[in-house]
Amino acid sequence: MKVTTFGKASLGLATAVTLTVTLGVSAANATAVTASQEDPSAANIGKYTLVGVGSDTIQDVEYGISQDLGNYTDSTGTFNNVASWTATGTTAMSYRSGGTPAVPTAHPNGSGPGYTALKESLGVVASGADGVATGDVDYSRASGFQGTELPSQNGVVTEIPFAIDAISFAAPAGSPFLLSNGGAGLKVADLANIYGNVVDEVKVADGTLAKETVAGTADAGFLPIQAFVPKPGSGSRQFFLKQLSALLPAALPLGSNKGDSLFTSAGTPVEGATPAPYIGANDTNGNPVVEHDATVLTTVDSTKAAAIAPFSAAKFIGYHNGVVADPDTGKTAGTDYVLVPFDSASGAVLPYTGTTTLVPNPAYKTQGTETNVNGTANLTREVFNIVPTAAIKNPNASVKYRELFDTFAGAGSKFCLDTKTIQAYGFVADDNCGNTSRTADVASSSTVTVTHSAAVAGRSTTVTVTVQSNGNGGGTVKLTIAGVQHTGTIAPGATSTSFAIATPHAVTINYGGAAGDGFTPNLAGVAASPILAGSFPVAKATPVVRATAARVSHTAAGKVVVTVSATGLTPTGHVTVVIKKGTTTKVTRTVALSGGRATATLTRLPRGTYYVYVSYSGSSDVASKGSTRLTTLTVT
Repeated sequence: MKVTTFGKASLGLATAVTLTVTLGVSAANATAVTASQEDPSAANIGKYTLVGVGSDTIQDVEYGISQDLGNYTDSTGTFNNVASWTATGTTAMSYRSGGTPAVPTAHPNGSGPGYTALKESLGVVASGADGVATGDVDYSRASGFQGTELPSQNGVVTEIPFAIDAISFAAPAGSPFLLSNGGAGLKVADLANIYGNVVDEVKVADGTLAKETVAGTADAGFLPIQAFVPKPGSGSRQFFLKQLSALLPAALPLGSNKGDSLFTSAGTPVEGATPAPYIGANDTNGNPVVEHDATVLTTVDSTKAAAIAPFSAAKFIGYHNGVVADPDTGKTAGTDYVLVPFDSASGAVLPYTGTTTLVPNPAYKTQGTETNVNGTANLTREVFNIVPTAAIKNPNASVKYRELFDTFAGAGSKFCLDTKTIQAYGFVADDNCGNTSRTADVASSSTVTVTHSAAVAGRSTTVTVTVQSNGNGGGTVKLTIAGVQHTGTIAPGATSTSFAIATPHAVTINYGGAAGDGFTPNLAGVAASPILAGSFPVAKATPVVRATAARVSHTAAGKVVVTVSATGLTPTGHVTVVIKKGTTTKVTRTVALSGGRATATLTRLPRGTYYVYVSYSGSSDVASKGSTRLTTLTVT
């Protein structure tokens, strides 16, 4: 495989991003152009393409970076290095497996659904209605930390930050929220009171927040507040509510689901002549609120209600600058809707600077915080790519793992080097970019058992490696047996592979414990498992002893011919021939086997019938056999 190299620390936006920008041009000099929310073409997704899904917040910047990272070429064609599907696009998704249904109509929309899709692809959880099957998705986008799961919860991923976004609050132009706190905007505590239903109206003249005297009827000079949040599963929703809960935990208890259970059954905002206050995740048409889409705000009659919603500063900057298409068709960020300043300790601040062209405000990282007796809220957050931990721990295990590691892990990764694209899409460069410390791994999520069939010298034995793992997605087994390493494949859905091993000698055969011995799964969500050293004995072969004695005259010495056989072997050692008359021993001869055969020459015996007894001494590979009457000797 030929992979495009990426070694330009000063890399800027590539022209393929559909911007009229050349390499090295700063975001401040970018020209407003067409959107960059394109979905990849299924024809450009190859075996080694890194396929991503998830957060709407970072889909556009990842599209830009994916264009910078270019393509790779192998014997079957030219393919994207990174293919990042949008969260809300209408392009029919095409997964490697074909999916169930084969062409899902909806994309995994949001950080939570994207994370679920990744775990389905890794085989950690069963595939669901999103159509994601094992192997379909290589990483997921998250606009907030998803809370890497504990090993006991099948934690097998690493959450890697690459940029910083600010969560601000959007409102229609001319909103009374712009006048709150003497024109400084809103504090986080104000937002906590709004979403905690402590206040539900705002004064038109000066932005004062209050509670309606009569529920459902705004006081004179006030507008009812309609406060929107994105639908459950949105990383931006979860982050925003977490910050509000830090300051008002009693009114906004998040629980274990990061606040996704809040505001899910609040109905539809009441419009008409007397709109009512509203807090929820449905728009005026009863549809789920899409994060960072101001349509939910601009469709509210601003003369009758004051609408507000959390909003990604990076998205706002991208919409305003024309780097990203605004989903609020026909509206302009900064003109038709605005970001409400944050009333910080240093006064009114916004997450951007500039007017004509907006630029991310790095100082917002320190300015965008607020503390009260309950805790601290922070309005900036890292955004993440979530990858299988197996690729971080063992990047050289496969080509795909190597690509995942090089693309996302470490300050020198491809994503972290593309700082100008990150900033052009409204994000602040993250000093922590590429950090892999937020990780979980099932140390051994596979159970590996080695068994063997009956091992006997001179034959062969079948050594079977049985693997039970998350998803039972198959993989490769390497096992050293008697100093020779064997490689076998376990097919997806199967659980074992076997090796036929010759056992010519009755010895103890050692297996496992050598470098590379173990199970390497096909699914990145299953940790590799070593095969520890073990052994099994090879039993001695069981001999078959036969004897013949020809009729002989009493005037001649008789002979007894003995053969000793064992499957797969030519026995060595000695046989002892005993000639008896009744119970009386007449002759005893011990002779060595040659080629499994021995001839015992007797003394002359009187006429009569004699019994021939033979015993075999055994050897290192063949068991002994005691004295057995095998034939008779007739002397005439």
